[in-house]
Amino acid sequence: MDSLLYNYLLFWICILGACLGSFYNVVIIRSLSGESIVLPASKCPICGQKLKYWHNIPILSYLFLQGKCAFCKEKISIQYPIIEALTMGLFAFSFIKFGQSWATIFAMILSSCLLIMSTTDIKEKLVDCNIAIGLAVCGITYNWLINHTVLDSIYGILLGILTMEILARLGYLFKKGRAFGEADTYIAGALGACFGLSGITHILIYTLITSALFIIPIFLYQQIKNNNKSLSIFFILFIISVLVHKTICQSWYSFIAIICLGCILIYKILGNLKNDSEPLYFPLVPAFSIATLYFLFF
Repeated sequence: MDSLLYNYLLFWICILGACLGSFYNVVIIRSLSGESIVLPASKCPICGQKLKYWHNIPILSYLFLQGKCAFCKEKISIQYPIIEALTMGLFAFSFIKFGQSWATIFAMILSSCLLIMSTTDIKEKLVDCNIAIGLAVCGITYNWLINHTVLDSIYGILLGILTMEILARLGYLFKKGRAFGEADTYIAGALGACFGLSGITHILIYTLITSALFIIPIFLYQQIKNNNKSLSIFFILFIISVLVHKTICQSWYSFIAIICLGCILIYKILGNLKNDSEPLYFPLVPAFSIATLYFLFF
């Protein structure tokens, strides 16, 4: 492709991403409040004043207004320019990665759905399962157009749903409820539809790793804050034993030490889950999103 045409297309894809990001903010806010995403027109969430068209220019309006409403002068949530910039970046990266192809459109739709669901999960611990269902339909259609088969998508859906449901229902062993919500199962099924059996396997593994990177420090901080010295000590000893085994002394003795400390740690964590009236909550959809985008782009 000619470099001038390439840069021209990339520019307008960035503009499209920023504009759609502005619309995604409306979807996120109104899906949580139960309002229609079509009507009424955009308004200040604080004073309710209808916004002018120059108040809705993606990213630029936030900068020109210095992050404040033009009418009541109250602060505007930083979420608005962040979502617009993220959408613009994801659209641009999709085009840079896949060029003029169906894969670019698919990557834009996928990243848009993940961005919306991740934001509502972080803000209110809620996810619209209809978006996941729509993403599954998109994934099946894409595989039919590109690979001329939907069988791998069906296998991916089954693996994603079964894996997440088994893990979720393990929560009944330690608590009187699921380990996480049903929306995570919908999302795993949708990603299975998009990437098939092999893809969803990799994504589930990457999601586990991503979750651990966030959960472990938060979990350890919570235990120290709750003065749970015993669990914190065994957790630190377990980490040290793994590092020693990997870097200094790879022997049966160090491996047995890891197994023993790991078993003690698991026992104490499960006991803590049973006794903890306020268990640690971690939004799983952002972890799914990071894992999926890593698999898609890299």
